[in-house]
Amino acid sequence: MIFLLLGALAWLSTPPARRSPAPKPLVRPCADSWNDSGPNTKKNRPKSSKNQPAKATGACIELAFSSLDIQEHLQSYARAQQWKITGDQMTEDSWTFSLELDKEELLRDITEEAKSKRVEWTAGTVRVLVNTAQLPDGYTRTIIRANFRGYGRNMDQFATHQEYWELDSNSNFENSIVTVLRTHFTAVSSAGTPQARISLGTSLPASE
Repeated sequence: MIFLLLGALAWLSTPPARRSPAPKPLVRPCADSWNDSGPNTKKNRPKSSKNQPAKATGACIELAFSSLDIQEHLQSYARAQQWKITGDQMTEDSWTFSLELDKEELLRDITEEAKSKRVEWTAGTVRVLVNTAQLPDGYTRTIIRANFRGYGRNMDQFATHQEYWELDSNSNFENSIVTVLRTHFTAVSSAGTPQARISLGTSLPASE
């Protein structure tokens, strides 16, 4: 009887087994504050526009993969799509390039306000900046920004001649790049394909 009581007490005093924490996602959206340092934030706007809302530009995604993996995949995707790229510049954490666009591609990716200009568009270009940055919790934040330039004929015959027009992005192009990254790295994670995946178990020191 005593042995039974001791056994029962030992069982009751055994702490419950700890549940393993749920694995962190390998692909996640950026925090809302990712665009605070962008070119159209309140801090950077001219005084004349201080009462106007800031325009959100670009797109962002965070991945548990290295900057090298991310840039290599984007460059591979650009080759597969046969993009007409010029003036590309690469560093360890950025890729900048220009891409030629036809009329339909230009109109697809600029704002309605830009489309409303009295110009008969013929073609365009987009200057793309892809920035990657390692975060303290192990993710790599990737931000895509695009600046468009349109070429065409001004329908106002009395207007000053212009070679091109700088046009605002509607973020369609930038979001399409985020979709490419999300789709690829989600598939890689599901298939268990070896990658230079960053460990999420240990926080990394913040870059200075």
